[in-house]
Amino acid sequence: MDLELLSVQMIILLILMAVGYICGKTGLITSDSQIKLSNLILRVGIPSMIIVSVSEDFKLTVSDILCYLIGFFLFNISLGIVSLLIVKITRIKNDFEIYQFMYMFSNVGFMGLPVIQATLGEKSTLLAALFLLPSNLVLFTYGEYLMAEKQTFSLKKFLTPPVLASFIAILICIFKLKLPFVLMQSLSYLGNITTPLAMLIIGSSFSSMSSFKVSSVLQMIRFIIIKLLVLPVLYWYILGFLNISRDLQILLVLLTAMPVASNVVIYANIYRKNVGLATQASVLTSIICVITIPIVFAVINIL
Repeated sequence: MDLELLSVQMIILLILMAVGYICGKTGLITSDSQIKLSNLILRVGIPSMIIVSVSEDFKLTVSDILCYLIGFFLFNISLGIVSLLIVKITRIKNDFEIYQFMYMFSNVGFMGLPVIQATLGEKSTLLAALFLLPSNLVLFTYGEYLMAEKQTFSLKKFLTPPVLASFIAILICIFKLKLPFVLMQSLSYLGNITTPLAMLIIGSSFSSMSSFKVSSVLQMIRFIIIKLLVLPVLYWYILGFLNISRDLQILLVLLTAMPVASNVVIYANIYRKNVGLATQASVLTSIICVITIPIVFAVINIL
């Protein structure tokens, strides 16, 4: 693992958040514009990024792809079960849904792919992109279901732009389709707005937060320790009982060791949830993971 490349990737994202913080403080990004920009990411940026993520030639058979998709989908379901158990065990009452969302979903798309590419190589990057499909499917269905004001489910809500893009990406992956260069380049440009714009939103949201309360700080410390250190090591042990390769085991653990998914701030803005809590968790885990991800990687290589 190249710790220097890993640290550089984290620092870049922190700089983007710092710029967002300044934009929020100076009024360039307001609360209203945060909501509009969040919707732009969900409806344009992320769908484009999902399709582009599988545009390269996958050297996998159809049966391999289906096995990975099913396995990754089941792994995401297990993340949901574990997150629900942790929230109940730690007796979290306020913002129950936000904490469950944050325990369950990590920043796989925005931060995970670049980190995996820099540390584990191209083959693992392809698998990480494939992991995005069921992960995004669960995120934009069950994840949004958790954060929505009305706990309802409908086919219309299920067929969101990111979910539709996930299905398109699966078809591209399975049938090895080649989209026209002009279309792929356009989608690439649109997808490229996702990471910087999401970081700007997180930083600007952080600029309007009130100072931490002592109780919230203690709860946040507990959350960070469990999320970034305890859970990745726990998943390593659980995956060790399965008949999978060590490389795939390391890949899945590193993906879960990523910071809180930036979408928690986006959904908190859209559905008028506790934006302060969501932003605190997203920003702090993005900062602290610079230290915890290398620690997790070192620990699992010793075990």
